[in-house]
Amino acid sequence: MNLLVSVILVIVLWILFAAGSWLWIFLTAKKTGNLVKADEFAKRITEENGQIVDVRELSAYKRSHIMGARSIPSVNFTQGKSGLRKDRDIFLYDDRLKEVTRASKSLKKQGYDKNKIFILRGGYNQYQGKTTK
Repeated sequence: MNLLVSVILVIVLWILFAAGSWLWIFLTAKKTGNLVKADEFAKRITEENGQIVDVRELSAYKRSHIMGARSIPSVNFTQGKSGLRKDRDIFLYDDRLKEVTRASKSLKKQGYDKNKIFILRGGYNQYQGKTTK
């Protein structure tokens, strides 16, 4: 009986930890940029003259990416090497929120305006606009 209680306790704690981690990343993303759904993200990309940035690793970028995007892995942002213009909107995406949140947090620390940073909510798989391959 004690083994069953221990297993259930471990599972419950793991679920709480996972949910807490996801919530932390989500709230940080909202604090450092504008989370937008895939349809709004695609609309803004076509209407505005922004900078589209894929923060995934280069191998994922080479497999497929949003048309017009350039690859800048998230580690480059933490080193202050993004090379992005501050006067234009920045559209960030990855597979999950973790890396893109790290990039938007670094951009905000470097003095970029939060209102010019747009983050694709749900990741690259949710995007329905023009992509390569």
